Amino acid sequence: MELKIAENLKRLRRERGNTQDDLANHLSISVQAVSKWERGDGFPDITLLPFIAAFYDVTVDEILGCHALRKQEELEAFKEKEHQLIHQGKRKEGLALCREMQRKYPNEPEVLYYLMHDLYAVDRLTNSEEVIDIAGRLLEKGPTEYRFSAIQMLAFTHCALGNQEKAVEYAKMVPCNRDLLSTVLQGKELVEHCRRYFFEVGGTMVRLSHNMMQCPEAGYTAEERHSIRKALYNFFRLIFPDGDFGFWECRLGTLCRDMALSSAEMGKADQAFAELDEMCSHMEQYDRFVSIDHTSPLVRGLHYEKTMSGNSDERSMAYGFLCSLEENPRFECLRGDARLQSIKNRLQVLG
Repeated sequence: MELKIAENLKRLRRERGNTQDDLANHLSISVQAVSKWERGDGFPDITLLPFIAAFYDVTVDEILGCHALRKQEELEAFKEKEHQLIHQGKRKEGLALCREMQRKYPNEPEVLYYLMHDLYAVDRLTNSEEVIDIAGRLLEKGPTEYRFSAIQMLAFTHCALGNQEKAVEYAKMVPCNRDLLSTVLQGKELVEHCRRYFFEVGGTMVRLSHNMMQCPEAGYTAEERHSIRKALYNFFRLIFPDGDFGFWECRLGTLCRDMALSSAEMGKADQAFAELDEMCSHMEQYDRFVSIDHTSPLVRGLHYEKTMSGNSDERSMAYGFLCSLEENPRFECLRGDARLQSIKNRLQVLG
């Protein structure tokens, strides 16, 4: 364990507004000895530690830095458990875990970050006031790595509340298609940044196209929706020519399901069943996916694990697809065909 005595003595003295002379007089020692401790050139005698702690009204552990080490260990254990719960879709359990940590570390950014996301996932409307409060705190004083998530939560929550103008105001805080890092980074950092862009771009395109096609104002026909999704499906194959889709197997499964919806809407049953079969293949691959080191040239060397992403509830995506097959009226033309039951059986195994 690395002792942090020098740093802690300097910090406590400055926080309390004391001088080195003040502590030296309290301990009946020379100011040179205190100065040496703060430089890290030596340590106080063990018998002096309780008197130093009493002078600053802290524990000996805080003087030594043990409390910081224990806090870090607690936070690491918390994050590991939180990631497990997110991956399992157990957001209510995650929220309870965050509440427990919040009582102990009420202003810790890492705790607030996960608390904000769990509150939103469990009930974004009921918890909207607290989500907005936490996101505002993280945006104002939180670490840089949490600012995007804070802006995202503020935009999403205001949108859910019907505060469209406020949601747009926050959404505009995130630059779109203005990647300055690709022009200023060099060497390995540039390569890593660009590979991560190619890794993410397919998912971004799926999300944007889905949101656009949900708008009646877009006016897309079933044939056009199918064409767009087929193009996106092929785009993933351009980015990952080695077939090393990893996490993106689930997005490919979604695209296949949505293509099948359009095919069924157009009355092309055989095409729809072929796409549903492909959907199941991708979801079976996703079910087996644990981690991957990508090999395709544009993303080569990137490592991704399933635990890095999470589910919003305890139902799997396969279960959602099964419900869609049973409930979506656009699949009506496929019902009664033995091939549909075969597809359902494969999804039930995964769900």
